[in-house]
Amino acid sequence: MEKHIIISSLNNLAAILHNGCLYKFVVNDHTYQLGNIYFGSIARVFPTIKSIFITIQINRKYQNGFIHVNDLLATKNRNYSVIILKQKLCVQIIKEAFFGKNPRLTTHINIPGKYLIFSPVTNIMYISRKISNITDREYFKSLALLLRPYSLGGIFFKFQASQISDEIIIEEWQNLKSRWIIILKIMLCNTHEQSLLLYKDNNILKKVIRDLYNLQTQAIFIDRIEDRKKLRNYLKYWHCSTLNKTLKIYILSLNHFLSNFQFHTVIAKTSKCRVELVPTGYIFIENFEALTLIDVNSGIIDKYQYPSGLVLILNCSAAKEIAYQIKIRNISGIIIVDFIDMTSKKDQLELLRYLHKLFKYDIISTQIVQFSELGLVEITRKRVGKSILEIWNNNQTYFSFIMKLPFFQDYLTTGIGLNKYSIYLVSKLFLNSVVHHSIYLKETSHPDIFLLNKRIECSKTKYFINRVVQNFKFYLK
Repeated sequence: MEKHIIISSLNNLAAILHNGCLYKFVVNDHTYQLGNIYFGSIARVFPTIKSIFITIQINRKYQNGFIHVNDLLATKNRNYSVIILKQKLCVQIIKEAFFGKNPRLTTHINIPGKYLIFSPVTNIMYISRKISNITDREYFKSLALLLRPYSLGGIFFKFQASQISDEIIIEEWQNLKSRWIIILKIMLCNTHEQSLLLYKDNNILKKVIRDLYNLQTQAIFIDRIEDRKKLRNYLKYWHCSTLNKTLKIYILSLNHFLSNFQFHTVIAKTSKCRVELVPTGYIFIENFEALTLIDVNSGIIDKYQYPSGLVLILNCSAAKEIAYQIKIRNISGIIIVDFIDMTSKKDQLELLRYLHKLFKYDIISTQIVQFSELGLVEITRKRVGKSILEIWNNNQTYFSFIMKLPFFQDYLTTGIGLNKYSIYLVSKLFLNSVVHHSIYLKETSHPDIFLLNKRIECSKTKYFINRVVQNFKFYLK
């Protein structure tokens, strides 16, 4: 299987291609919060629902985070007498804020690496289920027992740890411990602060190489010359260059980046409610807050004229497309699928086996329930990150401004093929440059550039809007 990684650090976008098809799409925007470590204070305690709200001040909208009593180390097997208002805690976000709900926190801190995950406040040892070899599992148990006397803390061995030597594992273990010591020093030096951000994982180049790169990767495409040195440093830091010597790195200009990969068209297709199937038929996908409904239609007027085996073929084709859309859109929660009616129990079992096979290698845990009495299939998928719909809703105000621009209305009338969701991706292509110029204006303090404060504000506004319009015209062309 050919695997290619496409990273656009200029626009905080990344994509994984398997055999030329889009397998995973990553958008690392400014609202990304998963894995952030904060130093906050307890704001309110609710004993009836066994929950606590902690002030972490993410932004103006989300100032508090929710934490359950089971996620508190200090209250385990105890009562609420140990909890004091305005008590300082070190917490980590395990579930991002979505649809107006505050993010969920935990005191079980985890610092991720490429081969290990270090948990400094627990003593749990865990091995990935993908490591099925009994000899390897016993080896990692012995290695964990040898590492623990040097430092307290839990350890989680990833699947990639089975492909490297023990020297690399011990080296990363020491690096993760050093990172935690730095976080503790920052926290001790700022005990007077009500809330403080201690750790943020916002470098998309580092995150993609750490989480998505493996030995099957044949090529990496980047859009900045400066990122080549950083990329080689990350590969050398995790010893990836020595394990995969056939890896190739390509640098593409922005125009070739858009023409070769067509990210905006991918977003436009994955954001539509109706998806066409290859032989015949189509599926409808409707997203709600924590519920997704998927309806499969055959597109055949009189299905009784066709053989019964055709229904199973159409359902299997729809199941393959449904699994692909769920992974690409990052749909989570409860998913209810209404397949074409099948009277044979044997065909239903065959379809369920095919669904299990499609979700077997999914990184996110997915459970498939058998057919209900109404002929519906229930799927539950763990929430990790934000879906494309949520990313669009978080930036709806900004993109509605772009849609109202007169030159963009001209492009819509000429049939450029963009919808409101693909505007998000296209606008990301110049948002970074606009932010760079706005920061430059803030840092400029020479009195000769602007004479009065009113002229400063007016000139900044005109410059910002003009820069947005010019860049947007360039990228659309």
